Amino acid sequence: MSIKPIILTGLSCAGKSTIAKELQKTGNYIIVDAVTTRPQRKDDFNYNYCGKDTFEKHIENDDFLINTTYLNHYYGILKLDYDATMSKNKTPILILSAESVQTLLNEKNFDCTCFFIDANDDLILERYKKREKYNKEKYKALMLQNCNDRTYSNKANYVIKSTSNNLEDIIELIEVLVHTTNIGGGLSGRIIKLMLRCGMLLDNATESSVKGASYDLLLGDEYYYDGKINHLTNSSSFLTIEPYDYAIVSCKESARIPRDIIGKFGLTVGLFCQGIILSNGPQIDPGFNGTLFCLLFNTSNRAVHLKRGMHYATIEFNKLLEPAPLYEGDYQGKSKIIDYIPANALHGAINELKKEIEKLKNESRIMQNIYLGVVALMFAILSILLVLK
Repeated sequence: MSIKPIILTGLSCAGKSTIAKELQKTGNYIIVDAVTTRPQRKDDFNYNYCGKDTFEKHIENDDFLINTTYLNHYYGILKLDYDATMSKNKTPILILSAESVQTLLNEKNFDCTCFFIDANDDLILERYKKREKYNKEKYKALMLQNCNDRTYSNKANYVIKSTSNNLEDIIELIEVLVHTTNIGGGLSGRIIKLMLRCGMLLDNATESSVKGASYDLLLGDEYYYDGKINHLTNSSSFLTIEPYDYAIVSCKESARIPRDIIGKFGLTVGLFCQGIILSNGPQIDPGFNGTLFCLLFNTSNRAVHLKRGMHYATIEFNKLLEPAPLYEGDYQGKSKIIDYIPANALHGAINELKKEIEKLKNESRIMQNIYLGVVALMFAILSILLVLK
């Protein structure tokens, strides 16, 4: 199998260089040196430095595989350096700005696996202060650049959330994903846990809900029932679905699906045996981010009670043979149930079905009352006849 390079991109101070150095320590990867015009920092290890004139001469000679301007300095990777790295029979690592990655992928159709490294603002500030003396204006410019860079995160194969203590998990996950490039199959519990620790698959997730090859979804607070949107709370922690009625419910977790993963979830056996049927889309699309909702229909003749935070559905994840186009449907990034309910919901087929069922139930009650009345009348007549005898 031919060697496919990996790209580490993302936010400044998110940990790209640290991750690259740790990967290189495994002996399976090698970092491609870059050329830059910025002053050298004490933590630099993969740059060759040159003046602006020399850099522009490289541009004139078409020497760069990719080049860009970042925070008022020039950066680039020379074709010669990239080719030399490829000849060493190890996976090349390119550390690039988010904007330059878009150019490389869109315009040059560069075949690679791209990881976008993100981090929260507090951690970025902490790492910035360790890297250099704090300067308010420089830090403000860095954060503005990071805000812009986040808009390119959807171009990556995977978005990894860096924290203060998950470096080992990131390295292990990247190695798993690199080794399974263009390989499909269901995700094991180990890989699901790694992805959760790195900010993938599900937000608001707990590792205790991970099983052998699935995740137990918990009932969320927001739901739609009887024409109204309501919320479960500590003081009102049960949702009751009456016989032949339905509710649209949410999950506590929300999806954050990479571009080469799909998800499918179904109802627990316990609820199914009580007569509940779950209805949702055929799959959670690659690249979808947002809250998960589904419709629960009570087919039984008894009310079913759902408790806040209960395990009500199970989700499994499957890796595709290659990344799919990013999901760009109407529900991308949506977190509220109102965004999922169509304007004509009160007049939809499910409500028409409810009306028909209610009509049958009413007719059944009327016939039952008539039947009971006839039986009572017959007993009264028999009693009179017995008395007369």
